[in-house]
Amino acid sequence: MDKQAINVAFVGGGKGCYDILNLLKTYPPAHLDPHVIAVVDSNPDAIGLTYAKRLNVPTSSDYKPLLQNKDLNLIIELTGVDCVLNDILKNKLDSIKVLDHVGALFLWEIIAIQEEKIHLEKKVSDLDTMAAVGEIAFRLTHELRNPLMIIGGLVRRMMTRIDLHHGIRKRLKHISKHVQHAEEVISDICDVVRPLQPHYSLTEMTAFLEEWCKRVKAEARLLGVAVETNIEKDLPAMYIDPSLVRQAFWHIIENSLDAMEKVGGTITIKAILCWDAVHIELTDSGGGFDQLTAAKAFQPFSSSKPGKMGLGLTLCRQIITDHGGDIQIVNEEHTGVTVIVELPISFTDPTAKRTKAAVPA
Repeated sequence: MDKQAINVAFVGGGKGCYDILNLLKTYPPAHLDPHVIAVVDSNPDAIGLTYAKRLNVPTSSDYKPLLQNKDLNLIIELTGVDCVLNDILKNKLDSIKVLDHVGALFLWEIIAIQEEKIHLEKKVSDLDTMAAVGEIAFRLTHELRNPLMIIGGLVRRMMTRIDLHHGIRKRLKHISKHVQHAEEVISDICDVVRPLQPHYSLTEMTAFLEEWCKRVKAEARLLGVAVETNIEKDLPAMYIDPSLVRQAFWHIIENSLDAMEKVGGTITIKAILCWDAVHIELTDSGGGFDQLTAAKAFQPFSSSKPGKMGLGLTLCRQIITDHGGDIQIVNEEHTGVTVIVELPISFTDPTAKRTKAAVPA
């Protein structure tokens, strides 16, 4: 059966707009074919508005022209301001239907249930994938790691001999380099499949992100890459594992730096408070990727770069997921890539919760 086409406009480009757009992009409706023809918000930095721009959805700061648009079927009003809703109802064409912010609140509850379902489905799928990778890692660890360590150690010991011919030393150095690379590959695989053991601590997120951004700028400067930051002041203190989160962010930035190493460009890092989560966007101008889909980029052993194992983003997603967060990639071919990370605000140590739950009554 053909889907029913419907033209939709959002008035209010905040978190609610972002969630709905993200859901429509990830899981298109079965019976409707919605075309978002506009997202309107007076705040140019509104999270839903900026996300709409990345999806090439037209944006505006004025909703009034929409009210006389004969091609528009539905306005979803998400401002939560009654005078805006009343103005829309009073001046719109009769053919345009309106879903107000009260109805949208009910819709958000449905979206929350759907997102939880999606999250659980992804987690089950990831567990199946990681179980297969874990079996590979187990065999590699027990069958290859120890022999490689022995070979590498013997080669390095032979290279210390002062009577060794230069040609032989050169060949041994070549062998040692390849053995070391094989050891690093095995270590990377083991890092991905090894269960994480986060050590949570109450972390001031503004200070944490600003300090990390300083290190990114220093690293990027060596490659001729500019870094622009916009870290919202007074982000809350929340429980995270700073070491693991820092590691996850570095995996993202390293991909961007690799993409811009020869051509230069700009990395933009943005962090804002968005309801009950810290919303972080890392955007580069590295041209995007055309050999991988955004979903496949998170799969183990998926990489568009020669010589890379493609495990960095897999580990990154594992870290963010273990923090109860979400990560997604918006790929703009020939322009760049934006990685969006949402970390839910937690004022209690998750480890303490699990420890308390494990104590018998």
